[in-house]
Amino acid sequence: MKKFIFMAAALLVGTVAVSAQDKQYKPEAMDFSLEMNYAPGTFIGAMSGGDAAFGGTMGHSFTLPEFGVKGRFFVTDRLAVKLNLGFNSDSNKTNNYVDNGDNSETVTETKDASTAFSIMPGIEYHLGNFNRVSPYVGAAIGISTGSDKDTGETFESKSPVFGLGINVSAGVDVYICQGLYAGVELGLGYGYEKHGRGTETSIQGNTTTTADGDTETMTSNFGFYATPSLRIGWFF
Repeated sequence: MKKFIFMAAALLVGTVAVSAQDKQYKPEAMDFSLEMNYAPGTFIGAMSGGDAAFGGTMGHSFTLPEFGVKGRFFVTDRLAVKLNLGFNSDSNKTNNYVDNGDNSETVTETKDASTAFSIMPGIEYHLGNFNRVSPYVGAAIGISTGSDKDTGETFESKSPVFGLGINVSAGVDVYICQGLYAGVELGLGYGYEKHGRGTETSIQGNTTTTADGDTETMTSNFGFYATPSLRIGWFF
């Protein structure tokens, strides 16, 4: 009986040891991961969030909007194809107070809003044979589209916005537990942005007049970026 108990205990310990060695923390070929990204303060200019590229406030280094989602499919244990999606919407309201000189004030209200949607496909190649850490290099290209709108009591202006971004990157995923990871990324990116002419509307009483806008702006930037973001992902 003692011999049987000893053999059973040895078999159990051996099974647990093998299971611990074989435990999969990192994705393998044919696995899919889904990642949520939150990067406060990083908007359009270069491409990021996993990729420095698009955002809602145009004119910064190219990065995904404040909130972004990235999906990755591992073709092999090391090579993954990825797709970043992002959406951002900002709005501001300003109240202007004018003293009428008779102990009264006139209040006028102005609003400005912008929206942006971005899509960015790319690839990643993961390096090393670490158990819980997965450094990688990658590249991606993408576009963003959106609009800017300013409104007041006597006017309204709208303009379309288009962006293009390309970047190469290096990053690392750290696997907190089986299937769950966090990460950070930095790289080199190029971003281009165009604000179209749009339309200008004048409102005078019951009369509304709309005409083409009189300005069109194009900006581009190139440089290093870092993604000060919290990236949390799961793989299946």
